[in-house]
Amino acid sequence: MKPGKVHVAMRCVPFAVLLATVTALVYVIREPPAAPTPAEITWRSALPSCGDAAPRPGTDPQEPLTPPVIDCLSDGRQRDGGEFALTLYTTEGDPIVYYLRAAAGTNDVEVLVDSSQDQFGGGPGWRRIACAIAEISPDLLRDCMASY
Repeated sequence: MKPGKVHVAMRCVPFAVLLATVTALVYVIREPPAAPTPAEITWRSALPSCGDAAPRPGTDPQEPLTPPVIDCLSDGRQRDGGEFALTLYTTEGDPIVYYLRAAAGTNDVEVLVDSSQDQFGGGPGWRRIACAIAEISPDLLRDCMASY
């Protein structure tokens, strides 16, 4: 090999080492795969929708629990049930979705919490909360959600 070619090859070695290091770091630091949705969540009974809301970050969690939403969940107990999806945001801006569910013929409110996109929370991806609420109100729903 001619002397000029050896010099060029020697300059490429540090670049190759740098490229290999960056590739390894990207592989190690990459985001972990999302936890799979538990079967009890995926296969839950479908309930009629009471809508959904995703208020701005920093909004009071009760604000989206409007009278029509409360009426839908309450009336759902007398009919086929009802489900309302509420997305709230962490301080870092990660969404946490609360599925508020009222089944027909019960005083229970089931809250399914999807925190699988919360990168800094460290908790489980999904959680189920059950609360006995005789008369549904924004305050009681918020208290139930807060037990997360």
